[in-house]
Amino acid sequence: MKVFVDSSVIIYGLEQEKSNSAIILDLIFDGEIKAYVSEKVVDEIRRYFKHRRSREYAFFVTTTIRNNFEVMPREEIEDEIHKWRGRIKEKDLEHLATSKYKRLKYLIAYDRDFADAGVEEYITPKEYLMRLGLMHYDVGY
Repeated sequence: MKVFVDSSVIIYGLEQEKSNSAIILDLIFDGEIKAYVSEKVVDEIRRYFKHRRSREYAFFVTTTIRNNFEVMPREEIEDEIHKWRGRIKEKDLEHLATSKYKRLKYLIAYDRDFADAGVEEYITPKEYLMRLGLMHYDVGY
């Protein structure tokens, strides 16, 4: 199954071992899920870990992401960005554009802005694991 994964899911999964996000990362790292991210997601993750940990740790995490996720270059999704601009908040535009461009069934995030904008692909980490019939934690993340 192919999915888009938001930076919040990746960050939470790396920070909280006992979380739905961590289970999803394990599935991705084990090759059971083909995951996509945008360049913006990689940058958000890099900035977060550089600030919270160190430049070296941020480099390690972003390298791990690039090795385990398909990173969509902004240039490749430019047409979709223009198509969806104004329908969703600017901060989420590349995420939605990547999901639409790759025709992904799910956009896994913990961001109600996707639901508020009526993004049909949006699903929380917990909801995604429940759909797959897998073990999950009671919390959304």
